[in-house]
Amino acid sequence: MPMTLMDASPFDRARARRRNWIILGVVLAGLIAFAIHWYWPYYEARKTVNQFMTALVKGNYQEAYAIWQANPQEYSMDSFMQDWGPSSPYGVIKTYNIQTVTVPPGGDASGMVVLVRINGIHTDARLWVQNSNQEMSFYQF
Repeated sequence: MPMTLMDASPFDRARARRRNWIILGVVLAGLIAFAIHWYWPYYEARKTVNQFMTALVKGNYQEAYAIWQANPQEYSMDSFMQDWGPSSPYGVIKTYNIQTVTVPPGGDASGMVVLVRINGIHTDARLWVQNSNQEMSFYQF
């Protein structure tokens, strides 16, 4: 025998409210997960550059070189010191300010471009931070 409108169970307001809260929770969790997924590379690149620059400000060049994650055959400690040591174009690094963290022109890339103002000099250091392992290098473009 088919069910008619009169045979339907009464509306359960508490059940509907629970269902709405569950749907809202799932949507909010999805939005939060998307926001974290989108923002995470920016956060990681900023954190890596902050650690690197802080080590340079403290004069701890070994730690900075380790954060840079250079291959010693390709970028020796001597080369690193020429680029970042006291006799570098920046001199002794006393202050820094991360100007921007962004993806390179063209969008989809494997890393982030970080512009850093060092010692108040208006020419920003252009750094590349690889998303997969936080390896640093100079941004060439």
